[in-house]
Amino acid sequence: MSEKELFGFSEEEAKRVFEELKKYRYGVIKRVERKVKKVPPPLLHSLTSLQREANLKFGFSAKKTLDIAQKLYETYKVISYPRTESRYLATSNRPLVEEILKKLNREDLIPQVQKVGKRVFDDSKLTDHHAIIPLEPAQNLPPDEAKIYDLILKRFLAVFYPPYVYESIKILTEVGKKYLFLTRLTRTLSPGWKEIYGETSKGKGDIPDLKEGEKVKKDSQKLEKKQTQPPPRYTEGTLLKAMEKLGLGTPATRAAIIETLKQRRYITKKGKVLIPTQKGKELIEKLSPSKVSSPEMTAEWEKKLEEINLKRLGYKGYLRFLEGIKGFTKSEVERFKETTFEVSEEFKNTSRGKRKYRTRRGRRKR
Repeated sequence: MSEKELFGFSEEEAKRVFEELKKYRYGVIKRVERKVKKVPPPLLHSLTSLQREANLKFGFSAKKTLDIAQKLYETYKVISYPRTESRYLATSNRPLVEEILKKLNREDLIPQVQKVGKRVFDDSKLTDHHAIIPLEPAQNLPPDEAKIYDLILKRFLAVFYPPYVYESIKILTEVGKKYLFLTRLTRTLSPGWKEIYGETSKGKGDIPDLKEGEKVKKDSQKLEKKQTQPPPRYTEGTLLKAMEKLGLGTPATRAAIIETLKQRRYITKKGKVLIPTQKGKELIEKLSPSKVSSPEMTAEWEKKLEEINLKRLGYKGYLRFLEGIKGFTKSEVERFKETTFEVSEEFKNTSRGKRKYRTRRGRRKR
């Protein structure tokens, strides 16, 4: 496939068009499309969504966020139970929510408690515990604890605010009766719940009220050369999202899984991103023929375990599940015995690797 087929213009053609456009000082508005859109408030926090937001805003690891949230719950007693995967409250929680809003001096939001629907109160989407919410006002918290409490507090208040309303504007401008340029703009009409996060409305004068057929002046033009970028590496926040989507672990265990990968040097952290080590790459390479390295297999086991509870399969269902695991493990062990593994130099240089090889050499001498 040629460069032109991929990107529309070759570099030479782009330069030619750029030079041609220099002749024109004005363009004509051919079409203006305006749409008013509404964005509802985000859902209440589960542990995973809290960890993701803390990682994005503060660079906190999943474990650090979990530890802080646990301290806010156990020591300071200012939030509800944090190890939850639910993002909803029970309908019976409405009186509790009204009481909390009074404590937070936000009586103005109390009328909304009875008005909001299943985006907040939905019994069908509850798990063992409801979403994380503040229970008391918090003062004089240490800096990191204050940051996590603030995320929980703002999310709790935001769900009782109106939607964020904005205008989406698409403008097609013709230059030289030959070239069309697309401009996309947005204008805030009502900040709604974004007001909680300090985002204010833009004035209506920021964007001119353009009409079709109107002549507009070109201020400047430039030619840019860019390259497509590979998909970004995982951060702890995006990895948590992927784990949640695949059903890997639970809100209470996902942070520990990531920490274990770091401690065993399968991954390392550089800035905010997670990078696989050579040891981690070799492990996956050696295990790749097996389902052991498949996220889908782990998610399948998690689903079967959950079905034992939901379908009331009881002890017999558990035994059947266990026998399946044993059979799989036995067959995989036998297969791995027939595989020759080359140990990486990175592992040989770790303290564990050195002990292992020193012991082997000692046994051979004896």
